[in-house]
Amino acid sequence: MRKFASLLFFAAFSAINVYAQKEDEIAWPNLPIDKETGKITYTEVVKVDGVSANDLYDRAMKWFTDYFKNPAEKLRKEDKDNGEIEAFIRYKIYNKDKKGEQASDAGLVQYSLILQFKDGRYKYTFTDFNHKEVSYFAIEQWMDKTDEMAAKHADYLTQVDDQIKEVIKAMVAGIADDGKKPVDDW
Repeated sequence: MRKFASLLFFAAFSAINVYAQKEDEIAWPNLPIDKETGKITYTEVVKVDGVSANDLYDRAMKWFTDYFKNPAEKLRKEDKDNGEIEAFIRYKIYNKDKKGEQASDAGLVQYSLILQFKDGRYKYTFTDFNHKEVSYFAIEQWMDKTDEMAAKHADYLTQVDDQIKEVIKAMVAGIADDGKKPVDDW
């Protein structure tokens, strides 16, 4: 009987240890969370010295229409007078196979992009991330590390993080571009 109890204890302890190791092995992205709303929110003010709000707006619109497919479908507000652009954007996320390769479609993630312009600076805000389903499903729910789908959700959140960082990098470069070709004077 003691051997059975010892064996049972060992098996239970091993299972807990294996579960804890799997949870520790999950790579969770470091997502920016707005303290007031509790939502995943990427936001920053970018300085562009010597450029008017109108020029920044025009550069942003050029970048937006060059970067996104069907930009007119995504734009919700274009207000040059008040220096604001709002867009609603969606893109695909994927399930991965055992090798970590993209395997199947996992649906669409949607988010809002808000750009505001003032002379010499602009502010971007990426927020309201949700998984496109029948009803609104905020992706912050994927951050539950105790969920049985935690590994899959961590991967989805990593895809979101990578996607937004890629968009931000392209946007900052696009808005910094004044459209002038460098002079080759040799």
